[in-house]
Amino acid sequence: MKIAFDEHVPPTIAKVFISLTKEKVIQRTCKGMIIEKAEDYAPKTSDADYVRKSDVPWLDRFARAGGKAVISGDVGMRRKPHERLALYDHGFVVIFFEKQWAGLTFFRKSSLLLHWWEEITTKLTTAQPGTFWVVPSSWPPKGGELRNVSLGLAQLLKDSPVRSVKGERRKKAAPRKVRTEARQQVFTDLLEAQDADKKG
Repeated sequence: MKIAFDEHVPPTIAKVFISLTKEKVIQRTCKGMIIEKAEDYAPKTSDADYVRKSDVPWLDRFARAGGKAVISGDVGMRRKPHERLALYDHGFVVIFFEKQWAGLTFFRKSSLLLHWWEEITTKLTTAQPGTFWVVPSSWPPKGGELRNVSLGLAQLLKDSPVRSVKGERRKKAAPRKVRTEARQQVFTDLLEAQDADKKG
C-alpha cells in the first residue's frame, strides 16, 4: 500500500516516519506500506500538468503510480471542493488533522503523529476507499479513535467543483437578458391562453 505525506507535514517529520517504518518495532503496524512524500510527485512549473497552488496534479500523478492513501497536514484541504473531489475520485483513504495542527510546534506535531500512529495505520488498511478521517489534537492515555469526516458524493459536489484542465475556460452563463425574455414569453403565452378560454 502506497501512502504519501503531503507538503503540509514538515519534510523532516515525513523523513523520520519513512525511516521508522524500517524499524522492527514499527514494521508490525506498517506491514506492506510504502511511505513517500508529495514532493516526489509534484509537477514542476514547466510541466504540462502544473497548476499553481493546486494539489490536484500531484494527487493525479500519485494515483497513477498506485497511491492509495494520503496523510495531509493541510487543515483546509477538505474544504477546497476541487481537491476533496480529487481525493474522493481517486479513492484515497485520507488522514487529516484538526485545525490546531497548524499552530503546533515541530515537536508537538511529531509527538501527536507518533501517539496516533498505530490507529492511523490501522485506519489506512481497514477504511473504505474514498473516506476521510481526522486525528484528534489530544494525547489520550488509553485508546482513542479517529473521527470520520467523510462526505457523500452529493456533499462533495455541493459547491459544484469543476476539475479544470490547463488552458480550458469555463463556459459563460447565458446573458441575463435572454433568460428574462424567455420568462416574459412564457408569461405572455399564459395570458393569451386564458383570454382564449374566456372567449371560447
